[in-house]
Amino acid sequence: MSKKWKITGFSTVAVAIIAVIVYFSVTGIEAQEVDMDAQQEKITEYAVPEAFITATELKDLMETDEDVVVIGTMSERGGAIPGSFEIWRPDYSGTELYPYDGMANEKEEVEALLSSFGVTPETTVVTYAANAQHDSARVFWQLKMLGHDDVRFLDGGINAWIGQGYDTGNPLELGDREKTEYVAPDYNPAAFNAELEDVIAAVDGEGILIDTRGGDEEDGSTTLAGAFGPGKIAGAEYINWTEAVAEDGTAVSMSELEALYGDMIESGETLIPYCQSGVRSSYTWLLLTYGLGYDDVLNYDGSWIEWSYEAYELENQDVIDRTENGDF
Repeated sequence: MSKKWKITGFSTVAVAIIAVIVYFSVTGIEAQEVDMDAQQEKITEYAVPEAFITATELKDLMETDEDVVVIGTMSERGGAIPGSFEIWRPDYSGTELYPYDGMANEKEEVEALLSSFGVTPETTVVTYAANAQHDSARVFWQLKMLGHDDVRFLDGGINAWIGQGYDTGNPLELGDREKTEYVAPDYNPAAFNAELEDVIAAVDGEGILIDTRGGDEEDGSTTLAGAFGPGKIAGAEYINWTEAVAEDGTAVSMSELEALYGDMIESGETLIPYCQSGVRSSYTWLLLTYGLGYDDVLNYDGSWIEWSYEAYELENQDVIDRTENGDF
């Protein structure tokens, strides 16, 4: 091997490393190399493997299927999967029907959003996010609440896409796909969302709550913006949502999910994950429902924001009595 070849090879590697560093510094998106064969094998073991998709599968799908809409749940990162739309939380949550933020938008608002993207009830919709994948799961959950059949979660998000060496670019703009008049096929929020009364009942023994927040939120030492005070819902099991995230940013394996949540599933109880505003808990809901195949899981949309509002603003004694680590 010649000295010249060695220098050239080193230069190529150096340029690639610099390119990744520059890309991350501009977009805040970190490339993640994922073993696609191992990832596919993992997904095959899930209870509902068709709810998940790899970066390679998505690329093939976008090249061969005209009726696929890809939605990135990112806040103007500066790089998107080419051919995808880009939205952020104010586009699908934060309805003005509540005196606090973070609640899922009404059915008609989400229908209008999907219509603007050219979605029909038969369209394959793929959601993805950057770095933390919980926002992708949140939109997945809202689409399932509408009764949309073919929704897929990009495992590893755009990070895995970039890790495969695939290009990124500007997202689509409204009008790039012909507008439709989307109507929810089977809107059924009661089958997906826990209301305040459901959560109170779970505290009283009619279900199991799962606190998916950070440890400092759970122990009451931190109150995130938007909440009305510190604490946790009494008796909730604590499993940070990141426990179900592998080192490469993808979801953990079936056996790891069983180790995390197996005892809860064996109980046969209704499982209700919650967080600050129902986003991180959506990821836990997704893996319980489509990874493990447990069919009695409700995501608590209101989560700590609603619960703390009831406790601190309305002084709801039923809620205060069922709150731990609070400051009343």
